[in-house]
Amino acid sequence: MRELRIRWILLRRGRSLTAGQAMLAAGLLVSAGIAVAALSTYRSDQALGRQLLAIQGQTSQLQTEVAAQNQELKVAGTPQWQAELARADGLSAPGESVYVIESAAAAAGPGPAQAGVERAAQVVSDFATAVQGTS
Repeated sequence: MRELRIRWILLRRGRSLTAGQAMLAAGLLVSAGIAVAALSTYRSDQALGRQLLAIQGQTSQLQTEVAAQNQELKVAGTPQWQAELARADGLSAPGESVYVIESAAAAAGPGPAQAGVERAAQVVSDFATAVQGTS
């Protein structure tokens, strides 16, 4: 243990720091702190720049959507648009002629369709009977 103490004392005698070396060490520590702060500032600036670009893109998309909605609102206020909405609800303006076009199947009514279903059922039944009778 004594030998270690002696070695320590001899090591310290030959290696004492001068005032200039202490100032240099302090300067290096301050410089390293400034470099770390500058690097973190640079990284945060880059992240904020990316966020700014994303927000600008969203803003332009929202502006086009708002412009389209404004155009739609302008059109929706016209009497022609209101008349089209009334027609879509089945209403018509006074004095307006309304024509209804029916398809041939709807005009024929449910009778022919029901007869067709019954005829198809009879054909299937006859076929099943024929297959069972031959086996």
